[in-house]
Amino acid sequence: MIIDTHTHVVNSDRMKHPLDPNARGWSLEVSNNVEDLIVEMDNAGVACATLVQPATTYGVDNSYQCDSANLFSPRTVAVGILDPAAPDAADKLSYWVKERGMHGVRLLSESEPDDSVGDSLWRRAEQLEIPISIAGGGNPQKVDRIRTMAARHPNVIVAPDHFAGWNGAEDKAAMTTALEELAKLPNVYLRISSTSLGPYMELAAAEKDLFNRVIDAFTPRRVMWGSNFPGTRDGGYSGLVQLAQTALSWLSEDDRNWIMGQTAAKLWPMLKASNAS
Repeated sequence: MIIDTHTHVVNSDRMKHPLDPNARGWSLEVSNNVEDLIVEMDNAGVACATLVQPATTYGVDNSYQCDSANLFSPRTVAVGILDPAAPDAADKLSYWVKERGMHGVRLLSESEPDDSVGDSLWRRAEQLEIPISIAGGGNPQKVDRIRTMAARHPNVIVAPDHFAGWNGAEDKAAMTTALEELAKLPNVYLRISSTSLGPYMELAAAEKDLFNRVIDAFTPRRVMWGSNFPGTRDGGYSGLVQLAQTALSWLSEDDRNWIMGQTAAKLWPMLKASNAS
């Protein structure tokens, strides 16, 4: 069963679902109604998906991701965005989880990942049994700070987005070492998306070895695939699924199956391949 752990829905009706005033990038150019995404998933053989709030689209209003996920539950769950530095961050997390059905949260903040200002949200995430996604930014020092926070909250599942930005790192060897250290924490998982897998195909052999070392450190049982569709859309949705299978062809079929779905099923066991009751 293939599970896409990083896809986005953006409604084409901008009157009903207005974009955030600070919206930018691809979300100003394309839409991806949840109904259209389900068709794309069916055509590509993708059973389930997590609908991830785009950082550049709706801000911290997670309504469309949550409403969409609930509409097609149990094939879909929502992962929203919150600012951990906001004074009401923990209560907002409780609201989105208990009242709106959210099943994960991304952290979007100007503060550092290990800033104690976010501890209340992390504690609430533990109580609610909600995984946290966080950007690594291609920065080894930021990855080290994620490790500090994840170690401080060992009962919270942490899953950095987009391979923690490995592809954008100036020093990929240092980034690999930082991620290998992060992988030593059993509560940390790693998302690998099309933003990583596309560039991977063009890497020199030495850099591919560094990339592969990260997957080996986490093991495929703690790595999850995500399309990043429609933020990434070259080749269409089906093409992104095929890209993942091709880029990961150096792994065994069993390991690919973990990355393409079985790992995500551990984190979101409520996901089911059919929306039939």
